[in-house]
Amino acid sequence: MRAIFIAVGSELLDRDKMDTNSLYVAGKLHEKGILMDMKMVVGDSMEELTWAIKNACKRTQLVVITGGLGPTEDDLTREATANALRKELIFHEEIVDKIRLVFKKRGYEMPEINTRQAFVIEGAEVLPNYVGSAPGQYIDIDSCKVLLLPGPPREMRPMFDKTLEEKIAPLSNYFHYTRSLQLVEISESLADEMMAELYTKCKSIRTTILASPGIISVHLMGRSRKSLEEAQEPTDQLAEQIKERMKDYLFAEGDISFEAYIVEELKRRGVTVSVAESCTGGGLGSRITSIPGSSEVFLGGVVAYSDQLKKKLLGVREETLEKYGAVSSETAREMADGIRRMTGSDIGVSITGIAGPGGGALGKPVGLVHMHISSEKLNKGRYTIFLGDRDYVRIRSQIFSLNLIREYVMQDA
Repeated sequence: MRAIFIAVGSELLDRDKMDTNSLYVAGKLHEKGILMDMKMVVGDSMEELTWAIKNACKRTQLVVITGGLGPTEDDLTREATANALRKELIFHEEIVDKIRLVFKKRGYEMPEINTRQAFVIEGAEVLPNYVGSAPGQYIDIDSCKVLLLPGPPREMRPMFDKTLEEKIAPLSNYFHYTRSLQLVEISESLADEMMAELYTKCKSIRTTILASPGIISVHLMGRSRKSLEEAQEPTDQLAEQIKERMKDYLFAEGDISFEAYIVEELKRRGVTVSVAESCTGGGLGSRITSIPGSSEVFLGGVVAYSDQLKKKLLGVREETLEKYGAVSSETAREMADGIRRMTGSDIGVSITGIAGPGGGALGKPVGLVHMHISSEKLNKGRYTIFLGDRDYVRIRSQIFSLNLIREYVMQDA
């Protein structure tokens, strides 16, 4: 079974709005061995939405539509789907009663306009909404299944999960098996260059390479109509070949974030860490403390943006700042030593750089960042020039610094 996803709403075509439902749906379908071939965003136009649904149903076995199920005039998903499938819309009074109850529990009277949500496509199964007012609908036609879901994620997700388990997953006619590998500090192009020779030989395995700043995720899916073993064996073989080839960059298997991996490794070794940050403004500490259980290993951090605070809080010497400047390997080292001394942590990590867009100078361009790790048995500094906007420089600096911690714990293994 394959799928097409349609997100409905003109607001999703604006540059400051992004569809997130498709990412959730694609991930859940992938777990069941169902591949999403296409996703699209369609504005609040009856003609365009009808065309999109009609053609999607011709091309695939499952169409998932989110949004456009509200009560207002621009909520057109019900009508457009009925048009595309050449079905009638039938009014259900019992749905109105349920919506009234939802409003009553919130202390409001139901506006009359909400009765529009009680129209159901002929032959569709109504999917109850336990969080909001808009019910979903599931239509099972001969060649395609169509699933209509509300747009708000907190309403969409439980409704989709239940329908996936009960109605869609049992129809998948493949056994599937997945492996995920996480790589750090390698570009997408270099990673693909190193791996392509391996995965292009395995036609039965779907290989997906996903890039985010500093991190590459490699997802492998084996599928078989015969048995799980037939899907698993070649997938495992390919995964092990990639692991061996990419061992210098591999940090974990499975869907785990880099910061979660770092926290787990520090906990496993009983190592504590503290951070001193300048250009990242606390971002590194925030990444680490976003992980549950990080209090076992993270002692604290200092955001020393000004030279005065670098001197006062971290003990960076006046002569160091005057001779080398705030963005230098010497200052980074004294910041790392200072935070380790202040907190009593096993390791101290520092970041100081020029995130931009201004602030660059001859010999110290925008994007230059110095990072340092300090411990009793290791003092190691690195610097690089990150090419990108301010946010990119800050994110890459955090990942790079986490990788310094990784190198420390790998050396300590």
